[in-house]
Amino acid sequence: MLHMPHRLKRAMPRVERWRRRPIGRLIGLGLCLALAFGLRLHRLDGPALWNDEGLSLYRARAPWGDALRGRIVLQGIRPVETIDNHPALYFILLKVWVGVAGDGGFALRFPSVFASVLLVPVLWVSWRRAGDAIAAWTVAALAFLSPLYLWYGQEARMYTWLALEGAGLFCILLSLHRRPRSRLHTLLAVVGLMLAMLFTHYTAILLLLSIWAWALLQPSRDLRRIAGLALLALIGVIPLWPFFRERLLSGPERDYRFVPLEVLLVDGVRASGFGTSFPYDHPATWPVQWLWAGAMALGAWRTVRRTPPVGLLLLFSFFGPMVLLYGLSHIKPLYQNIRHLFLITPIAYLLASAGLAALIRSRPRIGVVGVGAILAGMLWSDGRYFSSPYPLKDEWRGALAWVSQQATSKDLVILQDLTLTPLAGYYYHGRALLLLTSREGGEQEELVRILEARAPQAERVWLLVGLSQEALSRPDQAVFRWLSARGRYLQQEVFPSRNTWVRALVYDLYATDLPPSPSATPVDLRVGPYLRLRWIEGPEVEDFILRWWFFWERGSASSPNLWLRVRLIDGAGFPWAEAAQPIWPAYPPDRWPEGRTVRQQVRLRSPLGLPPGTYRLRVEAFDLDRQVPLDGAPAWESPPFALRGYSDPQYARPPLVRSQGDLQLLAVEPEVGPPYFPGLGLPIRLLWRVEASPPSARSIAWFWQQGTARRRLGQMALVASTLPAVEWQAGPIIAQRLILPIPPDLRGRGQLRLALYDEAGREIPWEARWPFYRQRYPVLTLDFASWPTRRRPIPLALRGGACFAGWVCLDRYEIHPGRAAPGQAVEVRFSWRARRRPERPGIVFVHLGLRPDQAPLATGDGPPQGGRRPVTTWESGEYVEDIHILPIPSELAPGRYRIFVGWYSEEGRWPAADPSGGRYPMDAVPLGEVEVGP
Repeated sequence: MLHMPHRLKRAMPRVERWRRRPIGRLIGLGLCLALAFGLRLHRLDGPALWNDEGLSLYRARAPWGDALRGRIVLQGIRPVETIDNHPALYFILLKVWVGVAGDGGFALRFPSVFASVLLVPVLWVSWRRAGDAIAAWTVAALAFLSPLYLWYGQEARMYTWLALEGAGLFCILLSLHRRPRSRLHTLLAVVGLMLAMLFTHYTAILLLLSIWAWALLQPSRDLRRIAGLALLALIGVIPLWPFFRERLLSGPERDYRFVPLEVLLVDGVRASGFGTSFPYDHPATWPVQWLWAGAMALGAWRTVRRTPPVGLLLLFSFFGPMVLLYGLSHIKPLYQNIRHLFLITPIAYLLASAGLAALIRSRPRIGVVGVGAILAGMLWSDGRYFSSPYPLKDEWRGALAWVSQQATSKDLVILQDLTLTPLAGYYYHGRALLLLTSREGGEQEELVRILEARAPQAERVWLLVGLSQEALSRPDQAVFRWLSARGRYLQQEVFPSRNTWVRALVYDLYATDLPPSPSATPVDLRVGPYLRLRWIEGPEVEDFILRWWFFWERGSASSPNLWLRVRLIDGAGFPWAEAAQPIWPAYPPDRWPEGRTVRQQVRLRSPLGLPPGTYRLRVEAFDLDRQVPLDGAPAWESPPFALRGYSDPQYARPPLVRSQGDLQLLAVEPEVGPPYFPGLGLPIRLLWRVEASPPSARSIAWFWQQGTARRRLGQMALVASTLPAVEWQAGPIIAQRLILPIPPDLRGRGQLRLALYDEAGREIPWEARWPFYRQRYPVLTLDFASWPTRRRPIPLALRGGACFAGWVCLDRYEIHPGRAAPGQAVEVRFSWRARRRPERPGIVFVHLGLRPDQAPLATGDGPPQGGRRPVTTWESGEYVEDIHILPIPSELAPGRYRIFVGWYSEEGRWPAADPSGGRYPMDAVPLGEVEVGP
């Protein structure tokens, strides 16, 4: 280890020779470009477009005249015309690109990715042409891992283009001091890049003024020409000067504040290196921050000492814009952060790479460690950027998509932010009327007048507001006051994001005092002492929404936590749609009129592909806090009713695969997300479309493909709800829901493959491009993880010892409480130990009685852990905790009763043996006694 620096020094000539070879440089630079490109493409379309990106979208979609002028019309109740304050060059490029590639999120952001990736070779060339190869490779590594270039490379804005133009300008300027005389094309390139920067972002004027001041101080006549070129570029943007003057001399702008110079400098130094996701305040990150600042300082000192013109250019260009911005802030506070100083970030990387290269030459070991530490800090910031639990910007996509799916043509949607005009048209595709409004007084009053006029025909109002995390409950003036007086609050959804949380509030407007119609179905469902459901009317089908009217009567007590859970079930009891909503949170039953019914609307959205058939509505009241059915509130099912089904005619997704015949498979979607564990049933929804009626397929089979091993999982009929394939009609989308059994010994990553069979049992081939996919087509790739297992005993109070079928033993148990009154419940907690994996599924029985050979007085039977962990998945030596609730019948006479436990399956009870091997009577193990008393 003591000779390591000498080895590095001896290795340097070999590395230098490799770098001098064209093939070596191409391979190294190509690797940096590939890594940078892959990093910036990762999850590019994941986060939603935010407000500023919506302005880019608007100008890319606008006519050429409006795009060049920056004219934006905010389509509110009162349309407002405004001018975007950014120059047009980036938006011209974006408009041309969108015309070719479309305006999807990925396409909109790709130009920024392109510019961000090109920064790597431009910065590399800058130091290569200046004669510093080590600095060139260092700056390439820093640029491709840069968290700042990653962040803004995934944003549909002009900032990476501004940095690319600035890097190209410095690439030319750094090489001018090495040439005795500049050629005409070089000077033209300088002017062109300066003009491009000015027409990309208005902050470029700060950099050009700094370069102009630097060039005036240079002794070389050739370098002094740069001052004339900068002045020429400033003259070329004379059309922008009125805007600059108006922006600077107009009144104060909202949310702008004066920023001290030291704060501006610190932000410019550290954010240029580690972006906006880095935990700067954490003490563990301070060393790498100081290392970055020290590398920049060392690079500035070495560059000024060795090549004063280059060093002074970098210093003037880095600090000049910040000093000028600080000076202008004395006239008017300007919006300033690293985004608006993005044009200086290439200089930060050039300075830091120069300092690190100097350190590598003088102290190789320290230099390599320093580079590694900075790259590790950047990589950590990149990881935080991707692993953020919330979207990186305002999550308007989720809110607008949710409202698009839930709102109907009888609803009104209010969006209180005029600047969201582009995003509203981009993400909202609902049938309800969308009203955009500002929070100004005049707009609010006019909106209230519109609500007054439309309220008799409207059923709900959806209010979308963007709120900071500190003000999630702040009311919004007149609209909130009107809704509080005329509407009834129903529910809310919050869509978190880093900058602004989006809240969607829903209010009901319909009349609650109308009596049921003669066609209403009488019901007598008592929800404890709280409510009584008397009639249900419906369903009504409109806009693919199923509506029912519930008519309630108040009870003798009140509870604020009562919710309804409604399910649409088919003839086999399989649920197709489900919704939960409160029972009037803003209109509690204690305010209901005595002796009269109160009408409430319950809605369910029809799932895509709902097949025609006969369905029922299942209603259940539950306690919100415990998420369990309310005591005394059994589930109620409506009489059967017929539905025609639901097939969206606008569904344009191409089929996943087509059979050789007449059946298209549109989608295969698991209804639960990962992680996936073996031994459970996997609920899957398949979407089919028939080309010829009826289809030739009659059944489907599932296979598990893992490498070359193939395993058949099961075969089932091709049936959607109670609609068999022989009754399917051509054209509509039909959904099939099924539970696919997953064997308990399935592990690892593999493919689920699907095969079709006709009525005679012959396999129907798929029309697949690859021949080996035509028999069993891969429709899903899943990864089955191992169950988490516990290897230590569970510390319960009482010791067991009984074993069942030689598979499972009772290690320990507890009974709480030891005394219970009739109508109460006893909790029995078990700790099971698996001796080996059971060969078949089992159910635990928990009985209350006097003797095991008598009928039980109360039972608490059920699969272990409520079926969440089948016993066939237990591993040898594993401990499993299990809880069963034993309800005490209200009519049970006082006395002492015993609790028995055992296991059974379809074949009967499992043999129960004590530690000595003796058999328990009736295979029921006595646990203890419970005293039942008043």
